[in-house]
Amino acid sequence: MKRFLSTFGICLVLVELFLLFGGYQLFDFSRHAYLAGASVALVLSVLVSVLSSQDDRLEELEKRTKELEE
Repeated sequence: MKRFLSTFGICLVLVELFLLFGGYQLFDFSRHAYLAGASVALVLSVLVSVLSSQDDRLEELEKRTKELEE
C-alpha cells in the first residue's frame, strides 16, 4: 500500500503540473479541475502499480528458473 501511495503521489504531481502548464485546455475541466486531475492520477497510478507488480513477479520467476537450471 505504501508503494501504491507513493506512485499515486508522483502521478498526482505530474498530472497537476501538466494541467497547470496548459494541459487544462485539452479537456473541459470547468468546475473541478483538481478533482479531475486527481482521478486521472488515480487511473495512472493503478496502471503503473499493476505493471510494477508484474515486473516484480517476472524477476522472481526468472530467479526461480535460474535456480532450477543449476
